[in-house]
Amino acid sequence: MGAILTRGSSIDVSWLPASHGPREVACTAASLRIEFEGKVATRIDDDWSKSVWESTRVSAYPLALWMASSWWRLRWESRPFRSAPDTSWRMSHEVAGAGRGYLWPLLTFESDGLAIDVTCRPSNPLSDEPVRYLADFREAISASAFEQMLDRFVNLVLARLEASDVSQTDLHDLWCELQDERRSPDLADNRRLEARLGFDPGEAPEALMQRLSALCRTAGHGAVDELAPVCAGSQHAEILDKIQEFSELPGVTAHVSMAESLRPEAVASAAPWERGQSLARMARQYLGLDHQPISDKQLADALGVSEIPKPDASTARSLLGLAIRSPGNARVKLLFRKRNVPALRFEAARFLSEQISAPQRESWLPATDTRTARQKTQRAFAAEFLCPIGALREFLDRDFSPDSIATAGDYFGVSDLAVKSVLANHHEIPFDWVTV
Repeated sequence: MGAILTRGSSIDVSWLPASHGPREVACTAASLRIEFEGKVATRIDDDWSKSVWESTRVSAYPLALWMASSWWRLRWESRPFRSAPDTSWRMSHEVAGAGRGYLWPLLTFESDGLAIDVTCRPSNPLSDEPVRYLADFREAISASAFEQMLDRFVNLVLARLEASDVSQTDLHDLWCELQDERRSPDLADNRRLEARLGFDPGEAPEALMQRLSALCRTAGHGAVDELAPVCAGSQHAEILDKIQEFSELPGVTAHVSMAESLRPEAVASAAPWERGQSLARMARQYLGLDHQPISDKQLADALGVSEIPKPDASTARSLLGLAIRSPGNARVKLLFRKRNVPALRFEAARFLSEQISAPQRESWLPATDTRTARQKTQRAFAAEFLCPIGALREFLDRDFSPDSIATAGDYFGVSDLAVKSVLANHHEIPFDWVTV
């Protein structure tokens, strides 16, 4: 039996007698148990034994091969934000992609760059399959812990193959190639960027990679990492064209003096939402705001602009907001994309978050709709800065009716959706209410 333990998450394998199929599949027959933070993804209702088990009988080889082939995308690719995941994304992020005719747990992995969100769903209770998965949960584990778990599992399967005198399999070749890529900084950077763009290793168009490499020199590597998920999809070249055209617009000139006084490194190791909330509290304390709502004038002063832009329906639509630092001085060009007052205020607060926390070497500071750790930090900052949970709780006094939420949105100058998101993120209301 081999156990891969990683901060509350584990893959446990009990080897079984060889089964049918190719040698690499047959000799890795196993009873497989997968757990994340105490929640067992492989808990099954087994019709054959009329019992509930915490492990499932499969071959470990297909799962190891899938993990090795999907490694870069599992580690770096977030969930698409403009549409539902396509077949390519699902095959690389859902364990069912391991295939070979086995019934796999309904596990999906999606990365924000710093952590991996793990979603587990139960089988259809009306399914006529003899084995039905029961677990239903969502957890997050650090990306480093996820790497360790996958690495140790694949190495365990390779050791089993060696002990069974099975060598030179696809898994051996793929795993060796992957280790070489991970050891090479340049190759690893390319593979990471390809994954963020939604491509398998080596499949991204060379012209696109060259354009993004050139953009790194002006915008910064971190900025390009944030732009890549925005460009993901079949129209990547056209989207990048639009982003670069958008970056050349005149925008609004700003100067955030507060950024020089706060210490974002104090919360650098926190989870994205905790980091954003902590930075927002620092900013509010610096401005002496207590629990009071922030007026448009106060928000403009904090951002170093004369006023927050007025809504303009004629503005060309953009896939992102963008702040661009001027070389050698503290001026920043702000390119807003939102079209109503609450959304513009929220976007302004996101720009403020970037000015406070983004490394000085980064010239472009994108505000996008993607689910990367950096964007999560921005949104958490904006929510807490404009609508702090303590003040919101006091204002609502446990009345979460639609009218009260709308009134709170008007009071704090944010959308109803932002109010509900703040409440849900602090477990005041169910997440199901956010989209209602």
